[in-house]
Amino acid sequence: MKRLVTGVAALFLLASGGIAAAQEPVRIATEGAYPPFNFTQPDGKVAGLEVDLANALCERMKRPCTVVAQEWDGIIPGLLAKKYDAIMATMNITPERAKTIGFSTPYMVVPAYFVAPAKSAIDGSPASLRGKTIGAQVSTTHSRYVEKHLGSDVTLKTYDTASNLLADLKAGRIDAAITTGATASDWVKGDGGKSVKLVGEPVVDVEVFGPGIGVGLRKEDAALKQSFDEAIRAVVQDGTLARIGARYVDFSITP
Repeated sequence: MKRLVTGVAALFLLASGGIAAAQEPVRIATEGAYPPFNFTQPDGKVAGLEVDLANALCERMKRPCTVVAQEWDGIIPGLLAKKYDAIMATMNITPERAKTIGFSTPYMVVPAYFVAPAKSAIDGSPASLRGKTIGAQVSTTHSRYVEKHLGSDVTLKTYDTASNLLADLKAGRIDAAITTGATASDWVKGDGGKSVKLVGEPVVDVEVFGPGIGVGLRKEDAALKQSFDEAIRAVVQDGTLARIGARYVDFSITP
């Protein structure tokens, strides 16, 4: 009888340990400086499309979320150093990044756009950009696109945050900027199109931008990747992703 009780107790402890593991918080890093996808509120808390989506994904995974702000330059090193478990910061899945970290299935697809001063003659074409200074956020697919397609024809100036990029564009310190379509649209709406405008067509290059935006993960965290993949499929299928996207942007982000 004592052996039976001991065995039941052991099973209970194992089950309790499994429940505790399942409820362990997922720490997710976002930049907190890339509206409308992620931004920092006056009270210091991060918010935005990706924060809402992170909470929805964790709800599907039945695990609590902690979303923290991390500067873009250190976001991948911070993941590898185990400061957090995942990245949701409008990070395109690219072969270059995939050498260092793993990714979930894409949770969002967002085109890029060039933005120029409202009175500029720039139309987004290579000819109109030749000889100009183009701004992009540092270590992004946008800066890579400029390097690949415009190269020595332009001067590339990089910025730590999207807000600093916009500030220099408005101040006339650069001739044009490249950023995500939603951020570009947010800039134009922000001042009613008085100082900046979208130019040209959506910027597309699968080799540079990859298949979409995914959750950045450590390569060894296969179980967490599977959980995110299943949660992403669920929010796509039940329309949650579309509803969250509609709160922030006026185009479809569904991959």
